[in-house]
Amino acid sequence: MMKTSDLINLIVINFEQKADENRAISASNYMKGKFTFYGVDATTRKAIQKEWFTLLKQNEKSINRWEIVRELWEKECRELHYVAIDWMNSRKKETLQKEDIEQFEWFITNHSWWDSVDSIASNVLGTYFKQFPDQVENVIQEWRNNSNMWLNRSCLIYQLKYKNDVNFELLKSLIQQYQPVKEFFIQKAIGWALRQYSKFNADDVREFIEEINLQGLARREGAKYLSN
Repeated sequence: MMKTSDLINLIVINFEQKADENRAISASNYMKGKFTFYGVDATTRKAIQKEWFTLLKQNEKSINRWEIVRELWEKECRELHYVAIDWMNSRKKETLQKEDIEQFEWFITNHSWWDSVDSIASNVLGTYFKQFPDQVENVIQEWRNNSNMWLNRSCLIYQLKYKNDVNFELLKSLIQQYQPVKEFFIQKAIGWALRQYSKFNADDVREFIEEINLQGLARREGAKYLSN
């Protein structure tokens, strides 16, 4: 059985061997300099992590899943964060436990940017709340009033894949709370959530947009699929 440290070192070495300085610079610029990159393209990254996930499966009795994910997350290069997210998402239905919400909050609020937050919120967090619906009220109540913008955004978008099962009353109350907030990522999330739900309930979305006189980016995004 391999130790956590050995497993982490192995995937780091694999990425280092495939590093591309020019691609790394370009990726960092795209992310506004917030992260460093190895410069490994998505196809190569997924090939590397596929073999590594097999190793994790083979050693699952000797490792702690959250220790593995945190070790990856605390590394500097963004590709390792993507590996952590993909592993969480691939294992979510098999391993979710009620107390995992504390872990999700940590990941959302550390090394935060749209690429990580959106993937966690709309995938593993959305699945978590479906599996533990009794957690929704307390967690969302806490997060919606938190000063961390990424937790606020997560409240708005965790239902993106719920299709017609969206709790629209909850979503509407969140949108009304955040409507005055000028932050780009909040306004974008409002529009995204409405646009996605409009695929399944266009009339209610249209009525709500008019009812609250939604404006700007949120309105443009939210009404994108609505006919006049």
